[in-house]
Amino acid sequence: MTPQLSRGAAAVLVAVLGVLLSLAVPGIAQGEPAAVEQARQPPPHPPAPLARLELSDLTPRMVTVNSAPSLRVTGRVVNAGDHSISQLGIRLQRGDAVNSDAAVTRALRGDTETPLITRIQPVPGDLPPGRSSPFQFDMPLRGAPDSLQITQPGVYPLLVSLDGKPDVGGPTRLSSIRLLLPVLGLPPSTTGAPAGPGWQPPPQPAPLTVMWPLTAAPQRLPSAPGEPVLIRSDRPGTDPVAAEIAPGGRLDGLLGALEQAVPPGSPLAAAVCVAVDPQLLETLDGMSHGYRVSDPRGITDGTGAQDARSWLDRLRAAVQGRCVLPLPYADADLVALSRAGLTDLEAQATSAGARLVSDLLGVQPLTGVIWPAGEVIDERTLTDLTALQTRAVLVDPRDLAPPPAAQADLVGLVGGSSSTPNPGTVISGNRDSAIGLVVDPLLTGALAGTTSPAAATSLPAQDGIGTLVYRAASGRGIMLVPPRRWQVRGTDAIALIDTARELLNAGFVTARELPALATARPATGTAAVWLTYPPQASAEEIPSPVTAEIQRDRDVLRDLQGATVLDPAANLRPASLLDPLRLGLLRAVSTAWREAPTRAVQLAAEQSIQLDELRRSVRIVQPPGPYSLAASDSPLLITVSNELPVGVQVALNLSETAGLRAGAVGLQLVPARSTRQLVIPAKVSRAGQFSIDARLSTPGGTPLGEPSTLQLRSTAFGRVTVALTAGAGALLVLLVARRIVPKVRQRLRRTPEAG
Repeated sequence: MTPQLSRGAAAVLVAVLGVLLSLAVPGIAQGEPAAVEQARQPPPHPPAPLARLELSDLTPRMVTVNSAPSLRVTGRVVNAGDHSISQLGIRLQRGDAVNSDAAVTRALRGDTETPLITRIQPVPGDLPPGRSSPFQFDMPLRGAPDSLQITQPGVYPLLVSLDGKPDVGGPTRLSSIRLLLPVLGLPPSTTGAPAGPGWQPPPQPAPLTVMWPLTAAPQRLPSAPGEPVLIRSDRPGTDPVAAEIAPGGRLDGLLGALEQAVPPGSPLAAAVCVAVDPQLLETLDGMSHGYRVSDPRGITDGTGAQDARSWLDRLRAAVQGRCVLPLPYADADLVALSRAGLTDLEAQATSAGARLVSDLLGVQPLTGVIWPAGEVIDERTLTDLTALQTRAVLVDPRDLAPPPAAQADLVGLVGGSSSTPNPGTVISGNRDSAIGLVVDPLLTGALAGTTSPAAATSLPAQDGIGTLVYRAASGRGIMLVPPRRWQVRGTDAIALIDTARELLNAGFVTARELPALATARPATGTAAVWLTYPPQASAEEIPSPVTAEIQRDRDVLRDLQGATVLDPAANLRPASLLDPLRLGLLRAVSTAWREAPTRAVQLAAEQSIQLDELRRSVRIVQPPGPYSLAASDSPLLITVSNELPVGVQVALNLSETAGLRAGAVGLQLVPARSTRQLVIPAKVSRAGQFSIDARLSTPGGTPLGEPSTLQLRSTAFGRVTVALTAGAGALLVLLVARRIVPKVRQRLRRTPEAG
């Protein structure tokens, strides 16, 4: 074959393959090979950033007619790469004011164009790897040629970008942060122009309700009654709970914002309801009396006792006369408990929560209102909670069917599609119904940083501030619900509350109390809605193996409750011993572990270990040597030790052994911190060595202690042995008599003849 023919054949072959491939993959025939290939390949990992931009302050957080004429931006630049960076500079970019929920969502995601670009503000000097450099600059809001050129009120997408030149490569954008900048009114400009127009309040102020969470992930480890509180620390030399309540800590900042920005009696105070985790209050109360910290290096004394007392005292003063909503104890995952059939633990979580808030804060808590994790709940859990007198549930409208009207902030909930009411039905009389308090998912997502992760790491409340202003201008009811474990500084928390207060003073919002909202009913003729439960929410629940272990431990505790009794000498109620263990089970199913399931597994295992130690506290005392049974009816003497501070009823079970028949002794009460010798009637039918297994249990069958193998030695004669011995003796007597009697007779006959 000639080269020309070879090339021709190859060309034909390529053409045929191209046709076949185009038929198999139509997109290629349309000129889309790259798109098809990209669709098949997993998305590439983003490259590691060369530098990081961190904002520490933005002044003002909301622009008003009384604000300064310039926006001040403060922060630092961090070199996160391996190369020095020079020619560092920061500039601002601005987009058009948002005018819809969709526009706000796009702005939060960073999908909005920001065409207006200011000049670069240089950051002096070069930045070596691992080093940081602070910066601060002012940018005029309007008037000057190089300004943000804002001429009308609104909520504006803002981009703070960092440029620089690494020592390899050319100038490039290194990092950026997107924020929302709300402008309620225009202050005088830097060029001397008077104040500009202000945003007009809606005809009717928007009703505003604020949920203020004071919660933390459970860090308490199991400890015996009367022992100091034990706190877990994953890093050596740290005290995680003390760090949160110490000056400058997260919980210190959230409480400080409440004290400073919305004290009791202030106009906005009625709108605020403080949501507290009772487990946190209980832990801090225990810490205030002295506690210990367990870290990888060992156990040491805690250092935050004074801060715990101070924080609790401040909280007691801050919540007087205010709405206080107790979360379930340890913020337990109610949906996971319901799915596992642990309705008694659901009841314990809610009732213990209300009791602890009342006892430790000295207030009457708001009951009958549930704030589920993620504002999502399923039909079964709603049914459980309505049976526990729950009358209102915070819900995400995206998980309701049919979706409520845009302006609705109060809907009637039904437990599921199987209970779907007719349109227009009001379900206030339905046993499995409740009122749905509709949260604002747009505002909740902005506060959580779920739609703008970059902003969540710098000024985490700023997007929430911008979204709150946008929502307030619409006149719609607002349920402001930050994340329950909101990772925010005190300054950001104060900025959010200050914004709400300024909106109230300006007539944009009015305070609406949560207790009043929770007792309201939908208007007559309002269509009821029912719950849908998204698959993602199911995947985020506490894993079923954890709840299965919790269920087993719950059953053991329930059995122990029936076996333990108050001992007058110890004077400790069994509930005082067992209730802390039940609450420990709830710490293992906290919603804090939804993103850390291994911690849930670990805590459940630790609770099981503690329960096993409690069961081993009631045991059979192993004798120093074998028991000796001197008679066939000698009783067995078995000693039972009870190291618990309560009396325990026990049942003794003995294995069957050839040659030994033991009688029953029934239930026996072993007093607290004492021993008792049990006398078991027994019958022995042979002599020798015996081995018998003894087990203790509760009346319900829960094992106590460890199985014990007892060694017995019998020196008694049984009935058969006695009969054989007696027969042998009688035979011996007969044999002896048979030989002696003839001789005696012969002597007697000889005696007369001799005489």
